[in-house]
Amino acid sequence: MNRKQLLNKFLANQCSAEEAKLVFSWLNENPKLLDDLISEDDWTSYIAQEKNVKRRNGNISKIFTVFVVFGLLFFCSNLFEERHGQIAQDIIRKTYYNPLSRPKEIITDDESHLILAPGALVQVRIKSNLDFRYVKVLEGKVQFEVAKDPSKPFIVESDQLTTTALGTQFIVNYTSRSKDVLVQLLEGKVRVAHIMQSAAQVKILKPGQQIHFSAASQMVLSDFGNTSKGTDRLVNFLPRLISTAKEKEYSYPMTIHQSTNWLEMEETSLSEIIQYINHELDMPVSYDSLLVRNYRLKGRFRRNATMDLQDKTQLAESILQLIVEVNPFKLEKQQNTYILKPKK
Repeated sequence: MNRKQLLNKFLANQCSAEEAKLVFSWLNENPKLLDDLISEDDWTSYIAQEKNVKRRNGNISKIFTVFVVFGLLFFCSNLFEERHGQIAQDIIRKTYYNPLSRPKEIITDDESHLILAPGALVQVRIKSNLDFRYVKVLEGKVQFEVAKDPSKPFIVESDQLTTTALGTQFIVNYTSRSKDVLVQLLEGKVRVAHIMQSAAQVKILKPGQQIHFSAASQMVLSDFGNTSKGTDRLVNFLPRLISTAKEKEYSYPMTIHQSTNWLEMEETSLSEIIQYINHELDMPVSYDSLLVRNYRLKGRFRRNATMDLQDKTQLAESILQLIVEVNPFKLEKQQNTYILKPKK
């Protein structure tokens, strides 16, 4: 398939995700490519099919520029197919691309902020009725300020890595050609995991830490906060966003007590227990706050004196297992995230 055929396929919204990425790279390098390969009659015919775009006289490149700025962010919303079949097909999908020479800010439905560096391409699935919030970085550098919602983990996929946060600021930089991924944490805490998860392939980042992933080195943890190289990576972005909303911060439940070898829960609401699992055991859990609001749990669990990530995961899974055994709930797992749902 030559360039003209692929561009026609692109304009007809019939190309695959990989084909779309290729077209985006062409247009980013040469915005006049459509002028060269598509006739004015073909372009005018396509414009006539778009309900929100009126025909204008003048240079075709100007029409295309207006189209990019105001329409290109949304017309590919159904472009991408699911790779693993893990996410339901009825999810509303939006694709955003930054063709500009400066960073571009996107505000999602949950009021999270995404800052796209020039050439960045992302796919977003965020709706209030979904189990979790999901963004896929297909190309480039993106800075995230995640709106706090303890019941809906925020998951960013970039090639073979998933980065999960509840409410925080971080950067994901993905180069599709080399398959390199860089995750940098600015505030809060994130869990970075390989798609084929194992205990050795999960890292918890603190502010100033980063993960570099490549086919050769796998996951390498290091600090960037005290190095000029790390600082330079952040300077090129828009100024840090300050959230004006007053969010309820997590506080340790007074009904959960720890000793050297035991974790003991008095009667504790499921919402508090799940937030404890999220924050203290670094295990993302999605749940419906209205569904669990009238349920409480009491129990005692063995724990180690020193808890590594594998120990925390085992303890979290033990607590979740008890929740579903004594309550009308079931557990599912998607994108390395447990989802608490009602039994049917």
